[in-house]
Amino acid sequence: MKSKTPFNFLVFIIIITFVSCQDLVVKKESKSLDNDKLIAQADIPTNVSTINELISYDIAFTELNKIVQSSEYAEKFSGQKSYTVFAPLNGAFKKLSKDTIEKLMSSENKDDMTAIMNCHIIPGTINEQDIIKAINEGGGSVKLRTLGGTRLIASRKRGKIYLIDKNGNSGRLMTTDIEATNGMIHTLETVMLPRK
Repeated sequence: MKSKTPFNFLVFIIIITFVSCQDLVVKKESKSLDNDKLIAQADIPTNVSTINELISYDIAFTELNKIVQSSEYAEKFSGQKSYTVFAPLNGAFKKLSKDTIEKLMSSENKDDMTAIMNCHIIPGTINEQDIIKAINEGGGSVKLRTLGGTRLIASRKRGKIYLIDKNGNSGRLMTTDIEATNGMIHTLETVMLPRK
């Protein structure tokens, strides 16, 4: 009997350790999934409908939402007029220098914020197929005129649509055709900037 007690104790310790480790792995995996979740790709509540609401609701647009809510676009994206928005994801803003981000987020730089937002917005609703058709008709690329008068070049490579700004910054459209009641959102991996 005495010889089995240490063995039983050892088995008990091994089981507890195994269960604890499994629990940690599951928690770590679920935390990772939560951090990466792009709500625009999942079911969106029916009360979230305008461009402004979608950008505010989606955790993938946290940085973009700060700029939208600090500019005139919070009101514009809540209205009836339709827009197509090439919406930079949080990772796109991380590519910018720290100085640029700080300058952008400063309340004194509303003109700069508006200029950058203008590089991502086209009047009216344009879906992915519209862009592809225009690229094909343009012989491989097309110039898209934004609200701010900036011309973005759209082209295709390996089946993906890329946008290039006047400074040569290039970014791929990630998720396309996210419908809002007042337009369309296409997510973008790079922030488009006005000419330096």
